[in-house]
Amino acid sequence: MLKILTTGRLSAQFSAALEASDLHVLVKNVAQAQQSDIDWADCLASFPVSATLSLTNVPWIHSFGAGIDGYVARADLHPQLRLSRTTGKLGRKMAEFCLCHLLNFLQNTTALAQDRDARSWQQRPSKSMHGQTVMLLGTGKMAQGVAQLLAPLGASIIGVNSSGRVNASHFQRCVTMTAAKEVASEVNCIINTLPLHKQTKHLVDLSWLSHFREALLINVGRGGTIKTDDLQQAFREHYLSYAVLDVFEHEPLPQDSWLWSHPQVFVSPHQAAVTDVQDVMMSFTEALRAHEHELDSDAFTDLSKGY
Repeated sequence: MLKILTTGRLSAQFSAALEASDLHVLVKNVAQAQQSDIDWADCLASFPVSATLSLTNVPWIHSFGAGIDGYVARADLHPQLRLSRTTGKLGRKMAEFCLCHLLNFLQNTTALAQDRDARSWQQRPSKSMHGQTVMLLGTGKMAQGVAQLLAPLGASIIGVNSSGRVNASHFQRCVTMTAAKEVASEVNCIINTLPLHKQTKHLVDLSWLSHFREALLINVGRGGTIKTDDLQQAFREHYLSYAVLDVFEHEPLPQDSWLWSHPQVFVSPHQAAVTDVQDVMMSFTEALRAHEHELDSDAFTDLSKGY
């Protein structure tokens, strides 16, 4: 019987859900994992654990989060590690977060709130979602969830990935990151859903943003993908109008960060798509079936690519 170790946030709920299911696994839930617990397990299911614990003997890790950079960056992984991640309904949650902020931007709600506080009565023309062009950096499950919600509202969706190809109907077209500059003038909103690895670190910098004009930037991927200090110049040069940032290179966001007080930045505490136990169970069950039958599945990460 497969031995599952779970620890940290959501571990108690996950353990209870496994025990109530018809899955034939042995689960151990510990508040604070020790090395002996790690060495016992056939699978570690959790958010990233302490670097003081060696993961060399764990053949399968299931990440409770959609982001797996906290595991991929480690040097102490099993040589034949299988790494799966949680997606569940996170794509839909992320999509609703993006839609909320897109509509706020198009409806001028920030300016209207300031007018209200100043008791200033002035109409501010709004724009429709219909006809907006949205560029999605990344075309995986998270991005597909966003595209699926926005496309029926009349938005034109451009996907960006390493190949320039995507097999998903809600994308009107797909381009590479380099080719994205060539269509930047059409884009009203950039949404980053990319994972963080060596190819995406600071990928969105001033040089890349300089091809856009008055765009809205929403980051729900990873903070390290955007060169944050370049955003100030991007605002001054009118490459960007506004930025909604849900993820940051250092979390919690330091109190002295300029992002807190900048009038063109909205800060949220990494909550665009908060994982719950139903999300974990959906993705874990899919990965378990593939693992038991030694099947290839997109539930598992390609460690050579880092996503």
